[in-house]
Amino acid sequence: MFNCCKLTMPAILFMSVFVLTGCENYAERTHESWVEAPKGIDYDDSTIYARIAYAVNTDPDLQGSDVEIKVDDGKVLLTGTVANNHHITRINMLSWMVDGVKDVDNQVTVR
Repeated sequence: MFNCCKLTMPAILFMSVFVLTGCENYAERTHESWVEAPKGIDYDDSTIYARIAYAVNTDPDLQGSDVEIKVDDGKVLLTGTVANNHHITRINMLSWMVDGVKDVDNQVTVR
């Protein structure tokens, strides 16, 4: 049993050294022509509001819905009433589909 440990310890040591030598700082190997990717487009609240309002108002399923939309720093608050639960889900989906939306607080209720 003692001889087995003598053979296992060098193997473990060898594997540890082998694994640790693969850990390099890859930032040093980055080519000088690399530049940081440009920041994505920032959408202002009025653009987000307009796109959500257009989507809700032109959706034939949502005709007759009474929904108020507020946008603050990309966070959307939906309030009002609709005819059924399907409409709540649809308004939520339409809001999330708009670029720039960070969060949707859907407080719409069924009348």
